[in-house]
Amino acid sequence: MKILHWAVTLSVLAATASAATVRVSGDNTWQVFVNGDKVAEGADWQAPTVTEFNLKNDSAFVAIYVHDAEPGGAGVGGFIADIILDDGTYIPSAMEEAWVCDAGDPVANRKDGWEQPGFDAAAWKQLTQYQQFGQGVWGFGAAAMTAKFGDPPVEAFWCWCDANNVTDDVYFIYQIGTLAVEPQGKLATTWASLKDK
Repeated sequence: MKILHWAVTLSVLAATASAATVRVSGDNTWQVFVNGDKVAEGADWQAPTVTEFNLKNDSAFVAIYVHDAEPGGAGVGGFIADIILDDGTYIPSAMEEAWVCDAGDPVANRKDGWEQPGFDAAAWKQLTQYQQFGQGVWGFGAAAMTAKFGDPPVEAFWCWCDANNVTDDVYFIYQIGTLAVEPQGKLATTWASLKDK
């Protein structure tokens, strides 16, 4: 596999894929959007959501909101996800992947269109990576989660945005392919990695 790392981006090449599955869990609650539409939500981190969706013109905009119910240092937040394209490409939540994140207000108060295709996330951050699936503070739930996730095996990491005992409302974005629009006059795609099998 050849990997080329460039500057800032939200994208991964998906030239041969027409559909995908996104698998998500969050501690404590989460909402999943694809191309601006809510497609899943959950409130039990040991019961992840598994959602299939179609790509349009080889692309899709995946946006996820996670809320940690224990305020501040009273608890630690966690998010784990992966996207499996129907061409076999596997995209885990991990620092080296092109996921980006932002911490902010609760989702009901956020009005900047963060979940919509074309949103400009140039100022968003790289994920803070914690334990790999099956390890660390969420490890005891791995058996129940594995049954819900199904195949393939999860290779993603539990992540957050900044310290997970400080921020309680966190947002994650992953852009599959290229966007048909250019947010605020900027190029919609700046490649972080091009993966050739």
